[in-house]
Amino acid sequence: MLAIAIVPSVALLLAGVALAGYLVVQAVNAREFATKVHDSAEPGALFFGAVRAERVLTLRTLAGNGTPGADLIQARAKTDTTAARMATVLQDMVDDAPESVRQSIAKTSANFAQLPELRQRVDSRQASPLEAYAFYNRIIDEFATGLNGVAEGAPDAQTAFLRVTAMPLFTAADAMSRGDALAAAGIAGRGLSEEEFRTYISQVGAYHAELAVAAPQMIPSVRAKYDALLASPAWDTLSVVENAFLRGNQDSLPVPEAQWRDAATQVGNALMGLYIEQSSNATNVGLDSGDRTLVTSIIAGAAALIVSLAVFFFAWRLSNRLIQRLGRLREETLEAAETQLPQLVERVRTGEAVDLDTEVALLDHGDDEIGQVADAFNKAQQTAIAAAVDEAKTREGTKKVFLNIAHRSQVLVHRQLKALDEAERKQEDPDQLDMLFRLDHLSTRARRNAENLIILGGERPGRQWRNPVALADLIRGATGETEDYARVTVGKLPNVAVAGPVVADLVHLLAELLDNATSFSPPNSRVEVFGDVVGKGVVIEIEDQGLGIEPEQAEELNAMLREPPDFSVMALSAEPRLGLFVVARLASRHGISVTLRDSAYGGTRAIVLVRSELLAPVPQPDDAPQPEEALVPAQSAPAHRWPGEADAPPEPATNGHHQAEPTARVDLFRPTVPAAPPEPAPQQQHTPPQRPQIPLRAPLDTRVPIDTRPPQARPPQHAGPISPDRPPLPRRRRQQNLAPQLRKDEETATFSAATNDSPKPDHSTVPDDSPEQARSRLSAFQQGTRRAREQDPSTTDILGEHT
Repeated sequence: MLAIAIVPSVALLLAGVALAGYLVVQAVNAREFATKVHDSAEPGALFFGAVRAERVLTLRTLAGNGTPGADLIQARAKTDTTAARMATVLQDMVDDAPESVRQSIAKTSANFAQLPELRQRVDSRQASPLEAYAFYNRIIDEFATGLNGVAEGAPDAQTAFLRVTAMPLFTAADAMSRGDALAAAGIAGRGLSEEEFRTYISQVGAYHAELAVAAPQMIPSVRAKYDALLASPAWDTLSVVENAFLRGNQDSLPVPEAQWRDAATQVGNALMGLYIEQSSNATNVGLDSGDRTLVTSIIAGAAALIVSLAVFFFAWRLSNRLIQRLGRLREETLEAAETQLPQLVERVRTGEAVDLDTEVALLDHGDDEIGQVADAFNKAQQTAIAAAVDEAKTREGTKKVFLNIAHRSQVLVHRQLKALDEAERKQEDPDQLDMLFRLDHLSTRARRNAENLIILGGERPGRQWRNPVALADLIRGATGETEDYARVTVGKLPNVAVAGPVVADLVHLLAELLDNATSFSPPNSRVEVFGDVVGKGVVIEIEDQGLGIEPEQAEELNAMLREPPDFSVMALSAEPRLGLFVVARLASRHGISVTLRDSAYGGTRAIVLVRSELLAPVPQPDDAPQPEEALVPAQSAPAHRWPGEADAPPEPATNGHHQAEPTARVDLFRPTVPAAPPEPAPQQQHTPPQRPQIPLRAPLDTRVPIDTRPPQARPPQHAGPISPDRPPLPRRRRQQNLAPQLRKDEETATFSAATNDSPKPDHSTVPDDSPEQARSRLSAFQQGTRRAREQDPSTTDILGEHT
């Protein structure tokens, strides 16, 4: 803004200085040139007179066939002296003279260089009178051309006019001298030739005509002298001789020759004096004009400089004031835009009532253009706040609609799950159970989708825990909420627990990540889950074998996971992965870090870091409010094949892997009732599908508290009363379903989830179940839990929390 005022002011200042300097320089140069011209007037007159005298004597010598006399030699010496002086004067004028004057000076110098050669030819009588006459005329003609150039280069019109009007006097004096030289040559010789006579007539007529032209333009003093010259005896004598020559009388003069020569000299000098006086007047006028121009230029330059400085000062003051007002407007605008407006918008978003007329601070900067800009910002601010109010109302209404729909869907899903649970209890056909399990799982996903809307709407789902839950149980619950849970392979997990208030959100978070992993990977690939203890807590890694994510999209998703965006319809329509929105919200709520990285398999690895503050000691069996038999083991195999799965021969596991393959969905949020292990009942034979195996992780770091105590054996549980319309439940027996090779190995821990009388298995050394073991154990489990539910209608959550 300051530049807008400073640049024109500086430009004006520079222009004023430049103009003043130019005028001053021009005035000084004009005055110096006029001074040089004035100083050259006297040397020029002497030089002109010397050349005229030498020309007359040279022509008389050539016409009289005589040798150069003393008067010619003296005239030549005078010409050389005046020529040297004139050359010095002309050299001083070259730098400041116009181009025409410089050319004339150069030609005059060249003619001077040829003068000695002409004199030699005259002395040797090799030059004719007309040749000598023409040479001296060229010298005077170049001198006259220089004088015309001086007149043309005058600094002002008046000076130029006076110099131009003075030139006819110079031409008249030169023409009179040329005619007198021809006449003197004719008298000295045998008369004038025809060509010389014509030249004489033209010269006499020329100088009379030039005098007639110059007379009206003469200054009064010159005019007076001119009139006196016309009335003088010398003029009359010259006129008598000229008339005699014009009548052809060249043999005898009407007056004595000496009188004629004296009269001719007087008239010639008088005419040259008239020119010098007229030219000097022009020079004096030029000097006066130069002085006036110099003074005027100095005054104008000083005035321009003063005006430019004044304009610059006022422009600087006004622009400074304008900048201060704009700066104040900017500060107030930024304060309103960065502090007041966000606060009001935040209050509007939180549902607080805002009075736009009283709480919006309006900017007041007058009625000029800046004030109008401030008023425009006030209107924009009020419009923005009004739009924010409308948007907040719309968002709040939309959120309420979403939450209402989500809660209704959640109620329906809970009722649907209850109905499915009742159907599962009464159903014994494995195929029908398979279909019910699938419907049960889809209903669970629908429940999670409804909870997604509740979470994105800013509320918490109804499922909450107070007591810690083991990480393994938590991951089993998250796996059970995944549609393709059979593809999820769980590696070794640390023996840690998660605080109760975090359990529901962490299960939901992991379920969304597992669902993404299974959805964006090939159907026949596996999804691996690992856990490990790190310095800041526990890290859970979920790795798929899909196509991965582009680096740019991965950066955007990680940024969203670090800073979850606001829930809006536009955001959801632009990002199809609703689960990642939910993951970002849940992670932000508890300070959990979720990062997406490239997997070694080409897919994506999701790294979940649970802070140490969110962990808790592993609950012991005595601390649990319900018996531990209520927990559904993650290693339980399905009692039948899933439809469409390929048959594969069973192979014993020998590499210490274990997989999360529950037949019925493992749901931490569904009620179950503990039951004593009964004797196995005859069931239809089914073979489970073979799953890919992965190696267990390395031993865990012990930097965080981990419960390393061996699990305590639980007292045997007895079944409740048997229904009269049901056969008795089978009773479980230790190692009754183990292969013979395993019974002989005393060092290997049994891997049976059908009994809890033995210590918990070490997954690093226990092989997978055989098909027979899985069939028998799952059949016993189904019969036992169904009988327990029929005997005891009241249900309790598997983690000891009443639902």
